[in-house]
Amino acid sequence: MAFWFTISFITNILGPLIPDIIHNFNLSDLAMAGFIPTSFFLAYAIMSIPAGLLIDRFGEKPVLFCGFLMPFIGTILFACMHTYPMLLASSFIIPVWEWQCCKPC
Repeated sequence: MAFWFTISFITNILGPLIPDIIHNFNLSDLAMAGFIPTSFFLAYAIMSIPAGLLIDRFGEKPVLFCGFLMPFIGTILFACMHTYPMLLASSFIIPVWEWQCCKPC
């Protein structure tokens, strides 16, 4: 239950953070801020099918370990990066492995 709350929280926190990101990164327009959720959900789209294949090939435990570790690393990078390109990269890392954890049993 706590894991599903965490995934939902990470997914839904981007919207409220956009005004602060625009201000803190001195973004010139809203389109640049729109790339952040775009990169986030693009990672979901890219990894949706490979996630199931990875679990079938390597098993659930090793893939779930990466599934917990990578969003943690991406979230830490998201909080610590001070450049816009690195912010985009970290927002891409966060959901890449979340699909592995969302495969139904």
